[in-house]
Amino acid sequence: MNLSPEVLIYIQTVKNYLNTNEDAKKYFLSNGNEEFFFKHLSEISQKNFEKDGDVMLSKIQFELLRKTTMATSVLEPKNENIDNEKIFIEIKNFGKICLN
Repeated sequence: MNLSPEVLIYIQTVKNYLNTNEDAKKYFLSNGNEEFFFKHLSEISQKNFEKDGDVMLSKIQFELLRKTTMATSVLEPKNENIDNEKIFIEIKNFGKICLN
């Protein structure tokens, strides 16, 4: 998606704000993927600009973006090292099994 200069300026303004306001950063980004947040912020801002000529997101749009970012972070796989030996149990006369 090609972003207009107005949108790029707006995104930079939001980034600067979140970098200087720790409470806002914690509220919007603590439970989510920052890259996902800004990607979708850019898309929504561009759509707003094309539709209304205004790049700013409404309070409702920001809140929906925050909740979506949080929800998707729950779905993303974590890079956890799982010890496969710990998920198997030994049952006499059956060998090792996994209740997966």
